[in-house]
Amino acid sequence: MSKFKRVSLVGSEEIFRPTKLEVAETENIIAEALERRPPTEKLLRVVNLTPDEIELLLDAIQVAKYPDKARKLPLDKFERYDGLRDKLRSAED
Repeated sequence: MSKFKRVSLVGSEEIFRPTKLEVAETENIIAEALERRPPTEKLLRVVNLTPDEIELLLDAIQVAKYPDKARKLPLDKFERYDGLRDKLRSAED
């Protein structure tokens, strides 16, 4: 028979201790936070984009999502980004 010794897990009772807040207290905290939050109104805007503008927008999202894989862009593409940004901003007004 092997001489395997069991080791007690010191500190494991900390994992299973009850939380300090009761459910009712948590519900009150959540309700107060919701009451303090200003009401949000949903605004929908329609922006007509050409297929080229959609491709440009998808490229911009890809660059923003993976900046480490981005390569240097030609100047004309930056100008197209600026034009698309201006078009989207004008739709806000």
